[in-house]
Amino acid sequence: MPRKPDPTLKPAIIAKVAQHLQDTKLEDVSVRSLGRVLGTSAYPIVYHFGTCEALIDAVVEHLAEAVSTATLEPTADDLALAEYLIAVFGGLDDPERSLSARLTFELGAVESIDGRDRERSFHRDQITAIAEWCRTHGYGTVDADRAAQGAVLAARGAQWGTILDRERTDTDAALRAIAHKLVSGAQFAAA
Repeated sequence: MPRKPDPTLKPAIIAKVAQHLQDTKLEDVSVRSLGRVLGTSAYPIVYHFGTCEALIDAVVEHLAEAVSTATLEPTADDLALAEYLIAVFGGLDDPERSLSARLTFELGAVESIDGRDRERSFHRDQITAIAEWCRTHGYGTVDADRAAQGAVLAARGAQWGTILDRERTDTDAALRAIAHKLVSGAQFAAA
């Protein structure tokens, strides 16, 4: 009778795959290729995760843990708004945060095709949180929604700029500028 894999290996598999994905396109990932990276057969991956997609989802969940704890209180001050934007969209000098942003774009671009909505829900949650902050700080309802949507889109643009051109993009500085515009009442044009 074959030995069952050790269930404590699951977090180690996720961490190793996350490290591997930092230099690998998702389209080049398969259960077999991940088995080679892990120095094993595909069996532990299938045993713990079922499919390659489920393993990628587990990696995304692992990477999202740091961001999922960030909250923005509607009554927060200006500095807390900037810190929130950096906690959610910044810190891309950390390889795991950078990978998380990259996977957000890669997976988010196709998730509606396969019926998923993780990235869209996260995106909408950020708009809602920032809109509440804006309303609390004097924006009208329509202006708050428009400013929040523009701020989140600008933050996503800053992330994308860093992914494409790391040497010329300072994501955290861009996020502080977005917070400053929200604080000063400048309106972002929503697309």
